[in-house]
Amino acid sequence: MGHIANKIDAKDKKLSEVLTGQRYRIDAFQREYRWQRKHIDALISDLALSFLKNYKEGDTFDDKEDYDCYYMGPIVLCNDKGVLSIVDGQQRLTSFTLLLIYLLHAQTKLKLKDDLLIDLKPYLYVTKSAKTTLVLNVTSRNKIIQHLYNNPDSVFSEPVELESSNLDSENLNNKMPDESIQNIIERYEDISKGFPDELKNSEILPLFIDWLLDKVIMVEVKAYSMENAYTIFETMNDRGLSLNPTEILKGFLLSKIEDDKQSEELNEFWKERITEIKAVSGIDSDLDFFRAWLRAKYAETIRQTKQGSENEDFEIIGTQFHTWVKNNSDKTFLKNPNDYYFFIRSDFDFFSTLYKNLYSYKNEPIEGFDEMYISNFYPIADSLAYPLLISPISKIDEDFIIEEKIKIVGKFIDVYVNTRTMLGKAITQSSIRYTMYELVKTIRNLDINILKEKLSIELDKYMGRPYSAYHQFHEMDNWGYYHYFFARILYHLDDTSYDFYDLLRSKKRNSFVLFKIFSDEEIINDNLEILPGRYFNCVANFCLVKRNDLEKISSFDNPIKKLSYLITQNYLPEINTLDLKKMGVTDFIELRDLYLKNISERIWYF
Repeated sequence: MGHIANKIDAKDKKLSEVLTGQRYRIDAFQREYRWQRKHIDALISDLALSFLKNYKEGDTFDDKEDYDCYYMGPIVLCNDKGVLSIVDGQQRLTSFTLLLIYLLHAQTKLKLKDDLLIDLKPYLYVTKSAKTTLVLNVTSRNKIIQHLYNNPDSVFSEPVELESSNLDSENLNNKMPDESIQNIIERYEDISKGFPDELKNSEILPLFIDWLLDKVIMVEVKAYSMENAYTIFETMNDRGLSLNPTEILKGFLLSKIEDDKQSEELNEFWKERITEIKAVSGIDSDLDFFRAWLRAKYAETIRQTKQGSENEDFEIIGTQFHTWVKNNSDKTFLKNPNDYYFFIRSDFDFFSTLYKNLYSYKNEPIEGFDEMYISNFYPIADSLAYPLLISPISKIDEDFIIEEKIKIVGKFIDVYVNTRTMLGKAITQSSIRYTMYELVKTIRNLDINILKEKLSIELDKYMGRPYSAYHQFHEMDNWGYYHYFFARILYHLDDTSYDFYDLLRSKKRNSFVLFKIFSDEEIINDNLEILPGRYFNCVANFCLVKRNDLEKISSFDNPIKKLSYLITQNYLPEINTLDLKKMGVTDFIELRDLYLKNISERIWYF
């Protein structure tokens, strides 16, 4: 019999089984929790679509047993003398923990009947050896996870704490926020704002939770030594010998080329271009490119929103674009060898070059495209943005026409995102995908004037765009967006003093944080006759200040002195001629609210 250290177990497990009766450790040398909003959006969108594909109105828990499973891939664990360490999978398990905490609170808000209520605590906490801990037992993260479990709203009602919840209060300026803590808070905020509305009712939510626990499947690979665990991890992540969809698509297309010289030429060109795409935008970006290109120029059908509908062009391209091309020669107009040759040599060449340029515009500050770069810090999903940007562009367009179309669509996305957010509407993939896919078809190959007209019509659906949307925005509780909003305001008013990136939330000691100007008590004391509630979380009662300036600002016990300091430090650049002595706290909030509305109209004008 072999030594236990060489033993390896592999087994399919439900999410409920993975999270029940186990205590997991994430070793100190492991990387931080680094999922970003796009990862959470993609996870929730995939889960929602997979569930709704099976769900039919009136279904019960019994019907759920026939629903399809959702496979999340493997997790790698090391069982070292009974202690389970996560070698690969902590990003997913941490994200599922946050999702379960959100669902726990969502059930409470719906006031579900006892027979529909699902106890989620056993999947978040475990008692072993007379000791109760979180299932994901990471000392540095336990406080924030427990905070979200017990009272998540308080995390967001005190925006400064969003940035400094794990800092030593006596030495705030000399410590930096923990990356995992900050990301956990922000990802929970993303889940709270982006969970699909169609799942948030008393008929569907219990079934979704039950399906999530029972039908989300992971392959648990368990080793009994850290050396073996990491060998497994490295082997599983070595993609050098496997064919991905890009390679399968290349093989299919080249098989249609009858001339050997042409086939060899295209093979070399294909390899060089895919290498260039990956060099510019990262591993697996070739997959993202093909999905964006094929959706933008060829996809016609979309999965209907009614339950039980099947995936169509847009969804199939997202999962099996190589198969879609093979089965849709009528839509791609590929009939003879010449068609296939020019599909690679001309179309692939043109649109892959366009994709590389778009990636640069969105991710680098490039002259003439700075708005696309800035707006990409609060974006819609890339899987929606790139098809939309590519759709109106034709190979016969001149360069200046291409650039103008990119700017028009980029501006539309920026206005659309901020308008919906101000209205309190989600911008997650699952919330807007149908609208965006229909728009991709609508603007395909349009000239500039008609393109702008069609996009303007779409924006007109939103109550006059940001102009009236701002009125609803001034009492929001979306703290992450508050920070981004004020970064845009500061940069718009003074783009010479700041690099936009430096205005965003970060771990630097001198970074900007969201600051609540007047406390609830100061507002109430200012005017006992008004209804103070509308002022507490009004956007005009917040601003960005530097982290290392917090202590000084908070020390002012006089509202006028506090405002004077904020103005002299250029934290309130829109306020420069105000006679503070004649203005009370609520008067200031009212006036600044009007200023911010006017500035937002100028920034998000289409």
